[in-house]
Amino acid sequence: MKKLFFIISIIFIFPLINFTGISWAIDGDVLENYVVYNDKGEVICERSSVDVGDSFITSDFVEYEIARVENHKAYAVFVKKHYKPQIKPKDDLAKRKSAKRGELKKKICLYMTHNDESYRPSDGYDSVYGEGGIHDVAKRFKSDLEDKGINVVLDETLHIPHNSSAYSRSLKTANRLLEEERPDAMFDVHRDGVSKSYYYVNNGQEEFSKIRIVVGKANPNFEENYQFAQSVFALGNEMYPSLFSDIYLGKGSYNQSLQPTDLLFEMGTYLIEKEFVYNSLPKLANVVDTILYASEIDEEGNIEVESQATNDNMVSVIPSLQDKEDNLTSQKKGGWIWAMITSFLMLGILVVGGYFLYKKSKPQDK
Repeated sequence: MKKLFFIISIIFIFPLINFTGISWAIDGDVLENYVVYNDKGEVICERSSVDVGDSFITSDFVEYEIARVENHKAYAVFVKKHYKPQIKPKDDLAKRKSAKRGELKKKICLYMTHNDESYRPSDGYDSVYGEGGIHDVAKRFKSDLEDKGINVVLDETLHIPHNSSAYSRSLKTANRLLEEERPDAMFDVHRDGVSKSYYYVNNGQEEFSKIRIVVGKANPNFEENYQFAQSVFALGNEMYPSLFSDIYLGKGSYNQSLQPTDLLFEMGTYLIEKEFVYNSLPKLANVVDTILYASEIDEEGNIEVESQATNDNMVSVIPSLQDKEDNLTSQKKGGWIWAMITSFLMLGILVVGGYFLYKKSKPQDK
């Protein structure tokens, strides 16, 4: 009877644990979509996590600051309208330029703090304990940068699990890369946790994903990284309208104190097709190559660029409040459905196993 009681206890306790929302594919990345509104009630931003005091710069260089957060809604106040920055290459890198472009040694390092991050439509899951779909994006980005003649070091060290200590672990990787490789820039490759429509763009000829630049306010050298981010942002949207969604200034440091040219890129979101992200990467590679190693510089030291907009009918949809709520409901519903399926499968296995154990332990008639 003791064995039978133990078996029955396992059968009933396990589903209760599983129904708390634990998923076999999740690596601590709780996907919560925060919708940000201005004082007119208009949706102006989305992010998977927000804090009061965070701020962001929109594509038209308007700065807002998060003033209040309630549930999955955040309310931002207008701060100021920025002048579009002059698009200049990094001075220290420009000085190293020689008459022969081939003599310029170009090196960039890539790594991933959150290795688990994935793309549901393409990978079949949101995240995984180990190498997620974000590794595929980093490899493709590496290839596109190499097409520009850049020597790229992609470090795929795992920094799992996806928790508050992940950046402390990836800092060791970033420090090692800086010491061993001496790169011109280091980029931490991520994907966001918001709706597809916030990142999706259709320019009439191709579909691609926007990219978000994240800069840490806690970084003691914040201003230097922020200025570099603004140059990348301005150049990118000049060359490829809607390539960047915004610059988000978060409360962390994101390991950016190591160099002024270290940035965090959110390569789309978990709900967008990975192929659309791939379509953005050659554009981003061209922007990075131009801002760091540009050869076309005018008399005032500005980078000369030609916009590569392909269609005036470019579509970039910021969804309505109802879309957001439906999206959030869908996320929660999908998680519960997966938990229920997993629980019932395990329940069946345990019942069958328990039955055979019971039969084996039961005295046989002679």
